[in-house]
Amino acid sequence: MSPLDDVTIRVAQHLDLDHLAELAGSGDRAEVRVRAAGRGEEEMLVAVAADHVVGVVSVRWRGGCDTPHPWLYGLAVVASARRRGIGRALVRAGEAAGAARGAEAMSLDVDVDDEAAVSFYARLGYVIVRPHQHHWRAIDPRTGAVTGEGTASTWIMRRQLRSADRSGAG
Repeated sequence: MSPLDDVTIRVAQHLDLDHLAELAGSGDRAEVRVRAAGRGEEEMLVAVAADHVVGVVSVRWRGGCDTPHPWLYGLAVVASARRRGIGRALVRAGEAAGAARGAEAMSLDVDVDDEAAVSFYARLGYVIVRPHQHHWRAIDPRTGAVTGEGTASTWIMRRQLRSADRSGAG
């Protein structure tokens, strides 16, 4: 039995909000992401085991940190389910969603001092392409008001999903 036999990856639903609050960092952040997915601005995917959400990742279609590529963000797996391939499966599902929409590459940003995350993404084929000052905002999902904002020093990492040469030559 492989570690992922009991895990399903699917699109997040509004009724997942209670489970997503911890993974997203707060209930408000989870709600903002679910609503953005509902508007088609991004796709939010969850990993489910035994009817519990154990992981999440989002793909933002526009407005990421490495235009024109979709931006993979918010990857999180509950501590008790880590080291089972769930994070990798969520990243691959996000990449598949991007490829299905015609993306040539997937991008993400990772804190410059998070060596474990940089190493994880590098093992999945992502390469550092440049430094970035990521601007973040906390938004109240009920009013849309910005409740906090700041910047973080990050690396932009990118992985090619398909060849940029689509001419058919070769």
